[in-house]
Amino acid sequence: MKLNWGQGIFLFFVVFVSLGISFVIFSLRQNNDLVTNDYYEKGADYTHQMEINSRSILYNDSIHLVNQNDLLIARFSKSIDMMTDTMNIYFFRPSDKRFDLEYKMTLKSDSIPIVKSGIQKGRYKVKFQWVNNQDIFMVEKEFFVE
Repeated sequence: MKLNWGQGIFLFFVVFVSLGISFVIFSLRQNNDLVTNDYYEKGADYTHQMEINSRSILYNDSIHLVNQNDLLIARFSKSIDMMTDTMNIYFFRPSDKRFDLEYKMTLKSDSIPIVKSGIQKGRYKVKFQWVNNQDIFMVEKEFFVE
C-alpha cells in the first residue's frame, strides 16, 4: 500500500494529537502534592529554621540510625542524652506524604527502638528535634528503610 502526501500529513497529525492527549492524561494522573500544607508560612519563617540549623550543626554526627531485623534503632551520643528527656522523630517521605510518620519518644537510654511495622520501605528524611533551655535543636538524616 502506497500513501500519498495528503494521507501522510493526516497520519502525522493523528499520531501527534494522540501523543499529546496521552501525555496530558498521564500528567493529570500524577501526584503533585506540596511538601507541606503550610508551604508559604514555612518559607516566610525560614530565618528561624536557619538559626535552628546553625545551632544544631554540632550534633549532626551525634545521631545514628541502624536497620536491625524488625526494628530501627536510633542511637544518640551522651551530649544529646544529657540535654533532653524527650525527642520528636519525624519520618518524612519525599515521594509520598501519606507515609509520613511522627513519634514523640522519651529518652531513657542512649538509644530508641522504633518498630518497623508501621513504616513503609523506602527513602526517608528523618528529623530529630529536641528542646534544651528553650532552644530548639534539629538534626536531619537521610535513611533508607529496608
